Amino acid sequence: MSNFAIWQRIEVIKRHLATLGPMHPGSLSEQYNVCGKPHCRCKDPRKPRRHGPYFQLGFTWRGKSTSRFVRPERLAEMRQKVENYKRFRELVNEWVDLAVEQERATSKQPHGD
Repeated sequence: MSNFAIWQRIEVIKRHLATLGPMHPGSLSEQYNVCGKPHCRCKDPRKPRRHGPYFQLGFTWRGKSTSRFVRPERLAEMRQKVENYKRFRELVNEWVDLAVEQERATSKQPHGD
C-alpha cells in the first residue's frame, strides 16, 4: 500500500472514531439463578424454572477485573456502549498497523544525504 493510500485510510479511521459515541469495555452475559428458598419454583424436581434473566457486564480495566449487574431498562444502551468500544479497539488497532506499515516503507527508502 502506498504512503498516500495509508494516509487516506488513517483519515477515514479518524472520522469513524469521531462518530462512535459513548463506550464501555467488557462483555455482557445473561444469567439465571437458583435461590435458597426450599419450595421455590427454581427447585421444582420435575420442572425447575430458574430466576432471571439477569444481565451482567464483566470487564477488566487498568488491571482490575470487575462485574456489574445491568438493569433491563439499560441493557440496550449498555450493549451499544460495549459494541462502540469493540469498534474503537478495532479502528485503533488498524491505525497502529497502518502506522507501522508506513514507517517500514519510509525506512526502506534511500536517504537523500
